[in-house]
Amino acid sequence: MEAFTEAIAQIYFFSTEDGGRSIPFGQGFSPRLVFDSSPVEYFTELQLEESDTLYPGDQIKLQIKIKGEPGIFLHTGASFDLLEAENKIGSGTIMQLI
Repeated sequence: MEAFTEAIAQIYFFSTEDGGRSIPFGQGFSPRLVFDSSPVEYFTELQLEESDTLYPGDQIKLQIKIKGEPGIFLHTGASFDLLEAENKIGSGTIMQLI
């Protein structure tokens, strides 16, 4: 099994009504990531272009990078939640390993 730090994921950012963020975000946004089967939290970086802006309620396929780790064991189909402070702001699924 090989360790990875980057993947393509399908992510749904919760709407404000569902507990998500109340403001849009762009490049540099780094939520924490928690896989469904693990208590370990990872810092991530969403690979966005400077001109990209995401809004609460958006669903998008994008590249994510696990920061500060030499690599973790990932598999296609793994589910995860995205956290900001104590709030769950999104959920996603790993679609492709890079």
